[in-house]
Amino acid sequence: MTGFMDNYVDVATRLKIAFERWPELRIQETHREIVEMPDKTCFIRCVVTIWRTADDPIPVIASACEVYPGRTPYTKTSESEVGYTSAIGRALAMAGIGANKSIASRDEVQAAQSRQPTRLAEVVPFPDEGPAKVYPSNKQLGMMRGLANGKGIKGDDLKAYCCEVLGRTILSTNDLSKQDISKVIDALQITGELEN
Repeated sequence: MTGFMDNYVDVATRLKIAFERWPELRIQETHREIVEMPDKTCFIRCVVTIWRTADDPIPVIASACEVYPGRTPYTKTSESEVGYTSAIGRALAMAGIGANKSIASRDEVQAAQSRQPTRLAEVVPFPDEGPAKVYPSNKQLGMMRGLANGKGIKGDDLKAYCCEVLGRTILSTNDLSKQDISKVIDALQITGELEN
C-alpha cells in the first residue's frame, strides 16, 4: 500500500539537487514576523529568497508559516528553523526541484474536492461588540517588552504592571490593544515603575 508521502522529496535532498544544478546558489532568510490571528493563535511567517546564480534576474521568493509556540517537542523552541526549512523547500519546489513529485495535480485536487461535504456550514455572524480592537504592532510589543525587561519586569510581573497602569484586570499581555500598550510604554519611559 502506498501512502501520500511516498513521493515526497525532503528539503535536504532538494538542496543537494539544487547545489548540483546551480553551484552558485545562495539562500537568504529574508524576513521573519510573528502574526497574531484574531482568535489569538500566533504563527511565525518566514520568508526566504533564493538566487540560482550570482546574477539571477528573478530570484525565487517563498514563505511558510509555523505555529508559535510549537506544539510538538520537535517544533517547540525551533519554530523559526522549521519555518525557514519549509520556506526553502517551497522555494526549491517553485524552482522546479522536487516539484514533479510533491505538487498536487488537477486530478488530485478534483478528487479531494469530491470528498468534501456538499452542505456548507452555517455562517454565524460575529457579535456586535462595539468598535473593533486595534491590535498592537510587533514593533510596539517588542518595545514594551524591551523596556520592561530593562527594568526587571517580566512574565507575571509585566502582566501585573500592565493591570496597574491600565486600572483593569487582564488575563495576558495578548489582551492589550494598541492604545493599551502605548499607555504602558509611556509609563515605562516616564517613571519606569508606578509609584506607590
